[in-house]
Amino acid sequence: MAKRSNVFILDVIYLVCLILSSVISFTMFSNDILSFPFWINLAASYVAMTTLWFYVRHVMQNMDRFKRFVPGYTAIGIVLSIYLGCVIFYALFVGFADHALRWFVLLHVITAALTFILCAILMIYIRSGSEHEANQQLNIADWKSIENAMYQLLNMMDKYPLLNVEKDRKSVEAIIELVKYSDPIAPAGVQYNDRQILIDIELLKEELSTQYEAGEVGNSERVAMQLSRLMSRLKERNQQILSLKS
Repeated sequence: MAKRSNVFILDVIYLVCLILSSVISFTMFSNDILSFPFWINLAASYVAMTTLWFYVRHVMQNMDRFKRFVPGYTAIGIVLSIYLGCVIFYALFVGFADHALRWFVLLHVITAALTFILCAILMIYIRSGSEHEANQQLNIADWKSIENAMYQLLNMMDKYPLLNVEKDRKSVEAIIELVKYSDPIAPAGVQYNDRQILIDIELLKEELSTQYEAGEVGNSERVAMQLSRLMSRLKERNQQILSLKS
């Protein structure tokens, strides 16, 4: 309700600004109402205020996203505010624009183009940051899945008869500790390896579960070999991340 109320207040302020802009323009430049530059400047002021209003409205409705990318969104607000200031400043020269109409129009076009280009660059920066954040969250989720899968494997080994259950259990606990203290944020080149590690753990769990349901005694040597391979791959993965980030 508070968010809706704030947006409604913003909409009212926007409408008041449009009306005030129109009244001031028609009052101060009453002698130039029939001139082309007057209408160019009035239209540009409407566009600038509408763009700024739309931007502030978007920020108010997406405050969480704004808080994550404050520098980028703040920069866009500054650019749009400067654009509005430029349009207001150009209005002071409406009376002289009749003598240099081409240059007056060109000035408006250049200013609008620069504003658009700067905002586009900043939006690309924000989108890139958003994608990077989403990728990091995915990395963390994948890494958490690996840790959870290893805990599930440990619980399975507690109730599943293996020849060297204590030795294998310690290996699993060592892998869990390694996973806990590893960097979950992996570069793109390492992410595929992380998913393969999770797949291998799931396959090992499935293999043990199948043997358990069949009433077979697990092959401890095979489990130990797979756990050793997992440990080696995790260490190699961490070393690769250190090399890529250094």
